[in-house]
Amino acid sequence: MEELEPLCRQVWGAYEYLRDNDISESGTSRRLRVGNAAPILSRLQEEIAELRGVVEGTHIHEGFDQDIILEGYEVWYWAVSLAVTSRIDYKWLRPHQGFWAGFTAVPIERTALLPIFDKVSQKMFRPMDCDDELESLAEVFWLVGRACSLNGTS
Repeated sequence: MEELEPLCRQVWGAYEYLRDNDISESGTSRRLRVGNAAPILSRLQEEIAELRGVVEGTHIHEGFDQDIILEGYEVWYWAVSLAVTSRIDYKWLRPHQGFWAGFTAVPIERTALLPIFDKVSQKMFRPMDCDDELESLAEVFWLVGRACSLNGTS
């Protein structure tokens, strides 16, 4: 946990920098500078579905262990992009705590995690105010931690 917070804060800070500075050769910078959360939310929803597919065994690239890392990172990238675009401050969300809480939660079977993915996905499709967005993103980070715990990826 000690290493997780500084790493998360560094990445978050890098995305804020890309949002606040015109680095035109960076697709991330361009995306964050536009400030349009709708396409970012849409992509986040797609990546959550892909991570769900990895957990279910229906979305395969290289194998379960590698795919959890790949898709977990994709969810992280799009969730942080959404938060930074929405000007959510790191301290309001504390994604490292969500990751850790999900990772250290009582172990469950992969199939028991699928309805949680569905619940989070459905919630993300509804209109959200700032509090809803914070709660939904916190659940997304928890879910990534939970998925990583399935194969022991810390």
